[in-house]
Amino acid sequence: MPTTLGRRQFLARSAAVTAAILAPHERSSAAAASSQTTPVSRPLSGKLRYQLVGTSPDEIWVAQDFLNATFGRQFPDVQVTVEPAPDDRDKQMLAGMSAGNAPDVFDTWRDDVVKYADRGQVLDIEPFVQRDLSVDDVADYFTWQWQDFVLPSGMRFGMPKYVNLMAVWYNRDMFDQAGLAPPDDTWTHDRYAEAAKALTKRQAGAVTTWGLYYPAFALDRFAYKVEAWGGHVVAPQDNRTALFGAEHALAAAEWARKLTFDDGANARRDLLFPGGGGGAAATIGQFAAGRLAMVENGLFPFATAAAVGGRFRWGYAAVPKGPVGRRVLGTADGFAIWSGTKQQEAAWELVKFLSGREYQLQLTVLTGYLPNRFSILSEWQQICNRFYPELADADLEVAKVAMIAGYPGNRPLFSRDAEAQELINPALERVFVKGDVPVTYLAQVAEQVTATLHS
Repeated sequence: MPTTLGRRQFLARSAAVTAAILAPHERSSAAAASSQTTPVSRPLSGKLRYQLVGTSPDEIWVAQDFLNATFGRQFPDVQVTVEPAPDDRDKQMLAGMSAGNAPDVFDTWRDDVVKYADRGQVLDIEPFVQRDLSVDDVADYFTWQWQDFVLPSGMRFGMPKYVNLMAVWYNRDMFDQAGLAPPDDTWTHDRYAEAAKALTKRQAGAVTTWGLYYPAFALDRFAYKVEAWGGHVVAPQDNRTALFGAEHALAAAEWARKLTFDDGANARRDLLFPGGGGGAAATIGQFAAGRLAMVENGLFPFATAAAVGGRFRWGYAAVPKGPVGRRVLGTADGFAIWSGTKQQEAAWELVKFLSGREYQLQLTVLTGYLPNRFSILSEWQQICNRFYPELADADLEVAKVAMIAGYPGNRPLFSRDAEAQELINPALERVFVKGDVPVTYLAQVAEQVTATLHS
């Protein structure tokens, strides 16, 4: 969820960061690396299409300009065209793959890629990783995220792009006004719920500010809460068996359902976004407008700082521990290669570059996204503080601690995950959006998923 910059503004910003952040010896190394030519042993040429999933036109031209200037210098005979993902991306992508005319490289994430991988349309890059990456290269990636790029089939579907880490955004001014101390590492979910109720404001019977917005209706958000309660969505030893109808899972579901419908302290999606939608941009807008005291969602530091615009003090906190520990979604967003590409070697070099240090720093300059490796965490924090000084007081350290502690992760996938989602997602909507069924309804759906996957 990047902010919108003009081309000149971004280029000036990027140059300033490169000069200020990179130490002299690092600048020399980066310059030397970018001036290298294609190894004679593996000359590359041809055309590549890279489909980028973004929320701003800025990302398209920034990626194109930067690749022309850097990747193009290293591989002058490889022409890369960056294109935006269309609104009906899934339909067009699958049709293009079937017709033999799809992007060579495309953005995806763990529970999105299965719709392509299940059809044999994603290249397993593990052989390239084994051939080209050193032990130190791999160790620089976050261990949990690196592992999550391997699907249940055993294939490695791509290379990391960035991390979308779930955290709590909170309005410091509202906490002060309510006489509450900010969230800290001692918080349990009971304390979390009590704070949400205390922060909820009503006028003439209608909520004007909700204490919390946690979107439990999204499967990846619901799944990690189940794990924090000690349960499982998928049986660890059998990914054809659903366990989200078991006791611990239902207890986690009831925590969210009660806070939403009984207490009215967790915002209902239909009330918060009566016109529909409700993605990251809209959620940031509602937080910035003062309608949400806390939000449990991803890290979008630049977009949030720009939307709040200094009107109130705010910060990040770790999602509170569940009954058995702390668990949150940390995404496996990445760059994948279409198995039908005629330029496998060139596509691999592009993916490797996109996941590398240079491109990661540029992506941070544009969006503030949390980068994909340990060696850039300090620079990420410096870049965020440089362009939005208020972020120096927003507790970005929460993200660094999470990466080092390793408690984020993705939900386990079912054997036929896309098929399972078709059954699960409507059920979560009924429990957490419509509120027309009790959480025990999930036990019925879990049995249905299990029966379907065993058939």
